[in-house]
Amino acid sequence: MLEIRNLTKSYGDVLALDRFSLDLKKGEVLGLLGPNGAGKTTLISTLAGTVRDFTGTVSFEGRNLFADRSLKNRLGIVPQDMAFYDELNAMDNLLFWGGLYDVPRADLKRRAGELLELVELAGRAKEPVKNFSGGMKRRLNTAIGLLHKPDLLLLDEPTVGIDVQAKVSILEIIRSIGAAGTAVIFTTHQLAEVETTCSRIVIMDHGRILAQGTLDELVRIVGERDIVEITGEFPAAAFSEALQGAGAGVEILSVADDHASLAVGATEEIPRIMDRLFRGKVAVTDLKIKTPGLETVFLKLTGRSLRD
Repeated sequence: MLEIRNLTKSYGDVLALDRFSLDLKKGEVLGLLGPNGAGKTTLISTLAGTVRDFTGTVSFEGRNLFADRSLKNRLGIVPQDMAFYDELNAMDNLLFWGGLYDVPRADLKRRAGELLELVELAGRAKEPVKNFSGGMKRRLNTAIGLLHKPDLLLLDEPTVGIDVQAKVSILEIIRSIGAAGTAVIFTTHQLAEVETTCSRIVIMDHGRILAQGTLDELVRIVGERDIVEITGEFPAAAFSEALQGAGAGVEILSVADDHASLAVGATEEIPRIMDRLFRGKVAVTDLKIKTPGLETVFLKLTGRSLRD
């Protein structure tokens, strides 16, 4: 359905997208995972048509997305910023935006009512949006993006700054529209969101895809190794020096002052690791052993945690 090839965008000396290429199929729910500055929002904005001066191509069902204006109405956009009018009520917001999407008037009110039911706002349809909680506003924002029944829905951080209940509701909406055949791309900082929602996960940083696949496929990048998280009072350089030459059974995934993550081939390696740290005068206050997961993959690929 969607083919992105060598998409490149710079802001001055900052390369936001670096020859980014991606394919997306109908009904696929794809999560873009990456730290701030990874290029996620730039990608969504470029596909939405709000970013210019890029190179590369984007095809939608074999046609140039940016040259064929008729394709624009087949995309739904849910931006990170709220896209509605606070003074209007929820129903009037949907009627207004539906008119801009050229939804036939005869269908618009029925469609708006269906979406208010879907996002659990039917009981507040006539209430000014300014009275809504953050989670309710996020759900309304999502409903607006679905008004014209898009074939591709783009969501930029759709759950940022909302409570757990509202987050669960929005993720369930994303899963349901994917199951109904709409392709979805959404960006997030939350590992759990992509683990439970996406059919495919893309890890990106510095404008490039570092890895992509299902959760199981990504975890296999790390292999069947235990993950050891170590905290204490030590500089990063001292920690790295103490474990220099520790052998193939020990891999430093990330290291910073007072915190490090390792992958070990067997738990029998841990006493040898601790002995090396002790002899290197590295003060350790806590050690945790975990099984590999998406967080581990992210650490291995980027050398940092998601929120760094």
